Amino acid sequence: LRVVTPKSSASCMDTNLPPAITMMADDNDTKSNTHKHLSRRATNKAKRKQEKAEKQRQALEVFLPDANNDNNSLVRNATSNTTSVGGKATRARLARENNNSTIANFHAVSNGYEWEQHRPQCGAPILSQILPQHVKIVEYLESKEQEIRIEGKGIHMKERMAVLVDCHGSMDTAYNVGAEHGNELCDFSRLNLLGNFSLTSLTSLAVPPKACSLSTIMHLDLSRNELWDITTDALEPLSATLVSLDISRNCFESLPESIGAMHELKELRATHNLLKPNALRLDVLTSDMKQLEVIDLRFNQKCGKRSLLELLQSTVGDKVEMKLTVTYPPPPPDPSTVNGDRVGASPAVRDAKLLRSQLEPWSTMALRRRLVADFGEELTGDGRGWAGSDISRGHVMDRLLSMYQEEADDKNSSRICNDENGRAVVYVSGASVEESIRVRVLHALKEFWATASLVGNRERPSICAENYMILCSPSMFESRSRNAAKAAAKLTKHKALWDLAFEAMNSVDPMYASQYTAVAVTHNFVGSPHIDKQNCGPFYGFAVGDFEEGTGNVFVECSARVIAAVNTKNRMAKVDGRFPHWVGPYDSKTDRYSLIYYRTDGEVEQIGPAVFDVPTACV
Repeated sequence: LRVVTPKSSASCMDTNLPPAITMMADDNDTKSNTHKHLSRRATNKAKRKQEKAEKQRQALEVFLPDANNDNNSLVRNATSNTTSVGGKATRARLARENNNSTIANFHAVSNGYEWEQHRPQCGAPILSQILPQHVKIVEYLESKEQEIRIEGKGIHMKERMAVLVDCHGSMDTAYNVGAEHGNELCDFSRLNLLGNFSLTSLTSLAVPPKACSLSTIMHLDLSRNELWDITTDALEPLSATLVSLDISRNCFESLPESIGAMHELKELRATHNLLKPNALRLDVLTSDMKQLEVIDLRFNQKCGKRSLLELLQSTVGDKVEMKLTVTYPPPPPDPSTVNGDRVGASPAVRDAKLLRSQLEPWSTMALRRRLVADFGEELTGDGRGWAGSDISRGHVMDRLLSMYQEEADDKNSSRICNDENGRAVVYVSGASVEESIRVRVLHALKEFWATASLVGNRERPSICAENYMILCSPSMFESRSRNAAKAAAKLTKHKALWDLAFEAMNSVDPMYASQYTAVAVTHNFVGSPHIDKQNCGPFYGFAVGDFEEGTGNVFVECSARVIAAVNTKNRMAKVDGRFPHWVGPYDSKTDRYSLIYYRTDGEVEQIGPAVFDVPTACV
């Protein structure tokens, strides 16, 4: 131990302090120095972070609408700021923004075919709704599908079976609800009601032949519409009589406050909505509902945690049966199914050669539609309809795979060009890209991914690729958000690659070159069957590298029994990524670089064929 020497004559420290006190003084000095060091590190880190954010902000300012960017080469592909239709949640948000009325206008029936604009009928393009330039393509694909369908199912399946759907595109079932409840039921389902359901809606709709005086209504069915709220006055006349309320398959993000006044309510069904966990408010809504027996909140995607189910059950008590679809932690496989509801945590880990993996991207409802429309399976083995919510995805998938297997095992099949799963394969080649551009793109991508800071960069981990990075178009930088600033800084850093990618696309399709909103830059992308749910239209794929010609194709499902192998090596090929697609195998010792151009903003293009050139026969 050393003796601490006073720093000055004015110091009050005694030079003859005991050893223990001297040690404490040393510890205090050490702690003080450590705190100062940590403080300097924190200050420097904050300063660097602030400087980085400022650089990103400055990069973003170049692309903002009020900037003088008329001559900026990065803004060449800006698209119009048309909001996309997208999926159910997006359409609900747009409806809220565009509908200023607080009364549901049941005369303004929403477009019954709107869902078909963003979701194909499980791989079956509708000939009457496609563009004229795509007719020959669809006719070829459909003739191939029809030929195989008749061969496997018989002449009675010359045409697909009709599938009844609701305004959301969900498979529907025809049933006589009046037989169960008689005049006590007020059935407003399937009327395309849009917006806030009010007393005006209730009184104007509850006229013959619909039912029923308000005083006799015990069961109210508002399911399969596009409602997002119910005003307080709408349910007030029913507060003393209403026993069951069904608001399933609508656009509710929260349970309507008006439900809390239903003192006699025993059953509440709110399945297949857009409910959010923090907007359920069951503690408030159920405080005066002493007769409540069942609350069914199944199939609300954001309400899938087991912890939420436990919390809600404790809130409403043991006398109320709480139903919730638990997806996390993942439930154990259903022992009554072969492989459970799903296989693989993501497309990256699924074997793309397996039919199960290729069908996995489809929603359960799309698989149900396929069973009925393409395989003629109207009923389950025990006589139920496939649209029933109690029939799990695993059971639907098992039956569908067995139907495919039966056709693949048919020894009398005349098909000579099938894949491992018995589906017919047709071939499409993209448009050839100029050699000078190909050479420069290959050189640029090799240098790009050789950069130490980029190796192992996987911005889309659900896809199996050694490297995957996304560059966003300046047309997407219309806000001063942090994410926009980061994207702008990344685009500025890789401007040369962005410009080269634009040159390649512009040489093949100048129109699309002015529309795409992002480019995915990939290295050794393989397998990964998936659907690009955020895309507003088709994408373009362009691949270069030393992988062998005829390998590394983009495979895309065209219909239930037909898939296309699209050659993108040194070619720019157009594919609709809203159908399941994946990259075929190639020699792992070679390299496959690719640029994928796509659009996630603007108007949603009508879904037509999966490919955009007339395929050639099997080779």
